[in-house]
Amino acid sequence: MSEPSTDPTPQSGIDLGALAHAIAGIAAVVLGGLMYSRPWAQDFFSILMIVAAVSAVYFSWRHSAWVTGHWLAMVPVTGVILGYLGWQWGFTLAYVTLWIAFIHFVYRGVQSLRAESKPPPQP
Repeated sequence: MSEPSTDPTPQSGIDLGALAHAIAGIAAVVLGGLMYSRPWAQDFFSILMIVAAVSAVYFSWRHSAWVTGHWLAMVPVTGVILGYLGWQWGFTLAYVTLWIAFIHFVYRGVQSLRAESKPPPQP
């Protein structure tokens, strides 16, 4: 007798949590760069960082994807909080760690695409 598959059933449609996370993350990268020359961008950057963090928690919970990297992704939000508490370098910490997370996200995406495109091993 074979065991039932433990893979989750593929879901159709768009995962709104993942979409919100991706859009907020990319917009935050752009606005983070602007916050050094446009004062209004700092508040929008901060709001988007919070949206990205909340959607990351949702995405991790929804898909049972709790990994160390997801917890480390909360460092940018900590930087935003430090920035609003008066340590201006907190915003730079948030922006630098956001870039690290973004590069990691792209790298993992490329790894995933390469793994999917490899032919199965021949017996």
